[in-house]
Amino acid sequence: MPVTADESPTSLHPQAESMLLANAVMWHAELGAGGLLRVRIDRRDKSANALSKAMLEELERLIAEIKRNSAVRGVMFLSGKQGNFIVGADVTEMKSMSGGAEAAELSKLGQRVFEQLKTLHVPTVALISGACLGGGLEFAMSCRYRIADDHAKTLLGLPEVKLGLIPGWGGTVRLPKLIGLLEALPMILTGRMLSGRQARSKGLVHDVVPVEALPFVGEQLLRTVTKLGTARSIFKRPKQSWAAWLARSIETNPSLRAIAFRKAEKKVRQETQGHYPAPFAAIETLRAGFRASPAVGFAAEAAAIGRLADAPVTRECLRLFFLQEDAKKPQEIADIASKPITDAAVLGAGAMGAGIALLMAQKGIWTRLKDIKPEFLAKGIATARKLIKSDLQRRRITPLQASDTLDRLRPTTDYAGLKNADIIIEAIVESLPIKQQVFRDLADATSSTTVLATNTSSLLVSDIAQGIPHPERIVGLHFFNPPHQMPLVEIVRTNETGPAALATAFALTQRLGKTAVIVKDCPGFLVNRLLSPYMNEAGWLLLEVDDPLEIDRVAVAFGMPMGPLELTDLVGLDVGQHVAANMHAAYGERMLPAPLWAALKEIAVAEPSAAKSLLIGKGAKKKLNPSVLRAIAKVRQSGAFTVPDGTMSREELTQRMIFPLINEAARCLDEGIVSKSEDIDLAMVFGTGFAPFRGGPMRYAETIGFSKIVETLEKMSNGRPRLAPSEALMRRGQVF
Repeated sequence: MPVTADESPTSLHPQAESMLLANAVMWHAELGAGGLLRVRIDRRDKSANALSKAMLEELERLIAEIKRNSAVRGVMFLSGKQGNFIVGADVTEMKSMSGGAEAAELSKLGQRVFEQLKTLHVPTVALISGACLGGGLEFAMSCRYRIADDHAKTLLGLPEVKLGLIPGWGGTVRLPKLIGLLEALPMILTGRMLSGRQARSKGLVHDVVPVEALPFVGEQLLRTVTKLGTARSIFKRPKQSWAAWLARSIETNPSLRAIAFRKAEKKVRQETQGHYPAPFAAIETLRAGFRASPAVGFAAEAAAIGRLADAPVTRECLRLFFLQEDAKKPQEIADIASKPITDAAVLGAGAMGAGIALLMAQKGIWTRLKDIKPEFLAKGIATARKLIKSDLQRRRITPLQASDTLDRLRPTTDYAGLKNADIIIEAIVESLPIKQQVFRDLADATSSTTVLATNTSSLLVSDIAQGIPHPERIVGLHFFNPPHQMPLVEIVRTNETGPAALATAFALTQRLGKTAVIVKDCPGFLVNRLLSPYMNEAGWLLLEVDDPLEIDRVAVAFGMPMGPLELTDLVGLDVGQHVAANMHAAYGERMLPAPLWAALKEIAVAEPSAAKSLLIGKGAKKKLNPSVLRAIAKVRQSGAFTVPDGTMSREELTQRMIFPLINEAARCLDEGIVSKSEDIDLAMVFGTGFAPFRGGPMRYAETIGFSKIVETLEKMSNGRPRLAPSEALMRRGQVF
C-alpha cells in the first residue's frame, strides 16, 4: 500500500506520547499515525551502535512500554547512524568483567530481552542499513520481519568466532531456523558476512530495497500486516533449489545430521590445528540446541560463553581487536586534519596497481589508472572487471554498483589531469632508477600539495624521493598482495615526510577499510624485515633436516597460516632470492642468505625449466622439488656447509624459525621503526597471519619470557653467528 502524506513516518499519533521512553540513550521511539512506532537506533555516547548491558536493559524497558501502550500496532527499528545498523556487542565491557560467570549472565540477559522482542504481540520489522553484526544480527533475527538495503556497507554476520567467542544472544538458535543448519554452520564457524542480496537469497532477510526506500517500505509493510494480519503475500518466496531441499533433508535425519557435525569438526581442526576453542564450542552448542526447545539452546549458548570468556585464546583475540581499534587513532597524526580525497591516481596497471585502483573506485574515489602502453591498461582493466564480476556472482554488489565503480575507474597513458589529484600511488616495476624518473615526472605533472606515495616493498622511500621538490609530500603506502584481500597497509614515513601527507595517506587506508601501521623508512620496512630471517632460516634448515616437509608442518602447528616453504613458492622463488640479497646488503651477516638459494639460482640458469618452486604436488602428495634436492646435495658436497649431528625436535625447529624473527623485532623497536611493541604484533598478525591466538610475536615473547629466548639463541648461535641475540633483545631479557 502507498504511504500517504498524513501517514508519513514522522507524523505523530495525536493522542500518544512522542517519546515512549524518557531519557533514552539508544532506543528513541516516536509513535506515528495508525499506531506505528518508529524506533531510531542511535547510541548518543558512541560513534557506532553497540549493545552494552545498559542498552539491553533500556531495550527491555522499551518493550515493556510497548506492551503497556495499546495504541502501538506495529514497530519498525531503523538506524540513526550512517554505515551501521548495530555493529554488535560493546566489546569494551569485556575488559571490566570479572570472569566467565559475569559473561554468562550477560548472555542470559540478551537472550531474555530478545525473546521478549520476538514474542511481542505486535509485528516488528528491522530495517537494516549498514553493518548488522553479532548482537545486531541476533537482535534483527528476533524481529518478525527483516528488510535490508542494497548499499555496499550493508553486511550481516556473526563474527564472534574471530574474537574467540560464539554468538551469545540466541544466534546459534535462531540462525539455523531461518537459513538451515548447513548454511548457518559456515557463518557461525568462520564469521562469514553476507551482503543484503546474499542474505535475501538465503532467507535471512525478507527483501532488499534501495537505500532511499528502506523506511517507506518498512512502514508500508507494517500497515499491510496490521490490516491483513500477515505479510506472506507481499514477499516472493525464493524458489527452493535441489541443494536446499537436500540440505533440509539432511538436517531432519539424525544420522545424516551427526555426519554433518563431524565433517564440520574435521574441517575446523584442519584449518585451525585445534588452536581455537570457539568453533568447537559453537558446534557443541548447535548440536545441543538444534531441533530442541529454545531454552535448551540458550542454556548451552550461555554456558559456552562463560567457558570461552576465561580462555587465554579469547583474551588474545580481544587484545588484537582493541589494538586494531587503537590503530584507527595513531598518535603521530592525532591533531592533523586530512583533506577530503575525491580524486586519485595509480601508476602501473599490473595486478597490484589495478587492485589498488579498483579499491579506491569502489569507495567512491575518481581514480585514474595510468600505464605506458594501452595493452597494459587493457590487462589492468580486465583484472578489475574480473574482480567485479566475482563480487556480482556472489551477490556482494548490485549491477548498478558495479557500473558506478567502473565509471570511476579511468584508464590513461599520460599525466594529463593529475593536477587535481589528492593522492597518487606508484605501483610500477621495482627498479630504483625507473621509480625516481616517474617521481620526477609526477613532480612536474601535479600540484605541490598532491601526496605522492610509492607501493615499493624492497626499496627505500627516501631513495625514491631523492631530489624531488617538496619531499614532505612523499610517503610509502605498502599494500600486501592481493590488495583487495589483505587487511594491512604499512604507511612509511621518511625523515622528510610531512604530517599532512601522513594524515592523507592514513585517511585513504581508513576509507579503503584497511588496518594501517605507521613505520619508519628502512630496508624491508617492518613486515618484510621481520619475515626475512624467518624465511631465510628455512633455507638453512633445508640443509639440515632429514624430512624437509617437517619445516612447514611445524610452522603450521605453531599457528602460521602456511609454512615458510609454501610461502616462498607463493611469493616466488626468484623474488625470495632477490629479497634475501637485498636484506643481506642492508643488514650484514645476520641476514646471510642460506647457500641453498645461490645453488638453486645456478641450477635455474643451467636448467631454465628447473627449480621454479621448492615444492611440487598437493596435499598428501606434496614433496620437495627434485631440483631442490639436487641443490641441497650440491651444497653439502661442496664442503661449504656441514650437517650438524643429531635430529632436531619440533620445539627446536620452531625456535629456529620464530626466535630470529623476535630478535629482529627487538631491533626494530630500538631503532624506532615503530613506536611500540603492539604495532609489531598488529602488523605481523594482519600482514602475515602470525598465530593470532598467540597475540603476535612480541606478546608471544612476553609469554614464554625474553630471557629464555636470549638463552636459546645464545646456544643456537654456536657455529651460526647470524642467530646471536641482539643487545636490544638482551636488555628485554634482563627487564622481563
